[in-house]
Amino acid sequence: MNEIYIIRHAAAAELDKEIAEDSHRYLTIHGRNHCRIVAGRLKDMKVRFDLILSSPVIRAVQSAEIFSSILNFGGEIKTATELIGGQTFTKFVQMLKRHSYFNRIALFGHAPDVNIFCSNLIKNQDIKNLTINFKNSSVCKIEYDIENENGRLVWFLNSENMKLLEM
Repeated sequence: MNEIYIIRHAAAAELDKEIAEDSHRYLTIHGRNHCRIVAGRLKDMKVRFDLILSSPVIRAVQSAEIFSSILNFGGEIKTATELIGGQTFTKFVQMLKRHSYFNRIALFGHAPDVNIFCSNLIKNQDIKNLTINFKNSSVCKIEYDIENENGRLVWFLNSENMKLLEM
């Protein structure tokens, strides 16, 4: 059983005359500060990662770096193209299988993919009327049996109000 932490990147700058491509959007000061607060909450909860995988897009990598720093992660942040927006769930699961020897895996990605990946990982869990909406810097913890492709949502941290929904 692996612990999978799915995290949406923090708030990023909008497209404008200086930032013409979506992949070049970087974290705003507010996004960085809010990211530190959420990472601090995880630190208080004694959350630890064995592996951090991030979308190679700047805002996701920057978010992963902040979490890594606050949580005193000693490893290298790796990028995974499966976490770039628009990837299939099948490719996402293949990525998890390649890294299944890590017990606690943090994944930094984008909406709506983080919503889709989370929902698909816990699709067999009997949860009625559950709506998970990843706002910037929101985090969920899923216990996932990679071999049997079966997951259970443990908690969801809504970064907007810092409320923890525990299952």
